[in-house]
Amino acid sequence: MIAPTRDALWAQRKLLAAEPLFAGLPAALFDELAVGSRVLELNAQSLLYRAEDPIHEAFVLASGSVAREHLLPTGNEKVLELAQAPQVLALGELLARTHYGASCRALAHSVVVAIDIRRLRGAIQKDPALSWRIVQTLAKRQCAIEFDVSGHHSGATGAQRILDYLLAQAGDRIGLAGETTVVLKASKKIIAARIGMTPESFSRSLRQLSDQGVVVVEGRKVHVQHAALSDIEAGKSGQRLRFVRKGKAQGVPSGARIAPGALVNLCGRCRMLSQRMAIAWALIAAGLSVEKAAVRLRRLVHEFERVLARLEALGMPDLLESGRVAVVEAWPDYRAALAEDGATPARAKRVLAASETVLDAADRLTSAAEQAFGLPDAHYVNVAGRNRMLSQRIGKLFVFREWVAEPARIQDEIDAATGEFERNLDELRHSGRRLPELSGQLQEVSDQWQRFLRALAPDVMRVQRAQHVRAVVGEADRLLRHVDTAVKLYERLTPAPAA
Repeated sequence: MIAPTRDALWAQRKLLAAEPLFAGLPAALFDELAVGSRVLELNAQSLLYRAEDPIHEAFVLASGSVAREHLLPTGNEKVLELAQAPQVLALGELLARTHYGASCRALAHSVVVAIDIRRLRGAIQKDPALSWRIVQTLAKRQCAIEFDVSGHHSGATGAQRILDYLLAQAGDRIGLAGETTVVLKASKKIIAARIGMTPESFSRSLRQLSDQGVVVVEGRKVHVQHAALSDIEAGKSGQRLRFVRKGKAQGVPSGARIAPGALVNLCGRCRMLSQRMAIAWALIAAGLSVEKAAVRLRRLVHEFERVLARLEALGMPDLLESGRVAVVEAWPDYRAALAEDGATPARAKRVLAASETVLDAADRLTSAAEQAFGLPDAHYVNVAGRNRMLSQRIGKLFVFREWVAEPARIQDEIDAATGEFERNLDELRHSGRRLPELSGQLQEVSDQWQRFLRALAPDVMRVQRAQHVRAVVGEADRLLRHVDTAVKLYERLTPAPAA
């Protein structure tokens, strides 16, 4: 089940040195731990130890991830901890018990250093610095447990539980703006069990965080958007966004009460999604990351139709309703073009043309939504939303340039979109807002925009077209996340609808 490797002693030294508890120990003490250790490799789902096994060794997780689980009297498994490297596993049990109280299994391929428990306990007694580090580690875990328990007892929402979990995984990397990427080492089902939720509730709450712009989910990667964590409604700054339970009387806002910024943003999402779907189709047609692109295309189609359904449910005034109908009428032809088999120049032209038709209808709808309110904040939501769309439009035009036999025209459109993006960004910077989160986020947008432009430029290091396309699409995705967060910040600044 678990086979030791044949690495020499240097392997133990290298792996143990990566664990903060052991870094910088006196050489003689460190050597004593290394001599009394061995390296193990675990395959996914392998058991490292079972509950009630005697504690003979301390296990240091050097790479991978494991779950510590306790069997409840009901027969269900309770996930006590999802541990990620580097970490000493079950540190409290190692120092307080003679037998393990929980089982431990690998969630992915993992490497573990097993240290003779007598040598570790001896080292702790000999070295005050090591003892203090262990006290600090146990104290931090105690604080985390207390926070976790109090959070559950206070009736925290599912969204708040997930956000707290993600922030704990992110550690001290949360800044004023930008993003931190958390890689989920365990399945969502296991994480849901760890924070006391059903898988269905976990999915709904994660969608809520996504809709709020707090996170962007890409498979096992969750990009936490720093600026979106701040509650900046009504001009507030420096206060963390909290997800609290609402009374039944509050309910869900009706369509007529949707905030102006939220409506402009919702309409504007159709613009952006129209371009994203075309990029996904082009990747499939070019044979680049086909499986991943196909999954993305299906998700984008579903999201586009979800937005259309939401707009229909709002019951908008006639001025906006005609714009919504125009988007709805343009959609079937675009969807049919995306669904056809075969990657030919003729089909590429059809997809490109249909995406432009939907974009034009969605843009008119979004502009009408802005004008219907006549508010500066609604205008800035539209401008920021235009840049969100342009980040994807430029990428779309780039990947279609090889398919359409009009490279000069395509390049002119790329240049026009690039110029508009920069003018819009200048306007947003001078919009008069003094919120640190917004200013910082716009700087993140500017920095990522420059990286995107560098990716677009020809490079002798990217001699292959496929490599160049992947680089451009990757930078466009990152730019989209930064701009989308800016849109969400502007949306929050618009006045809330009257009760």
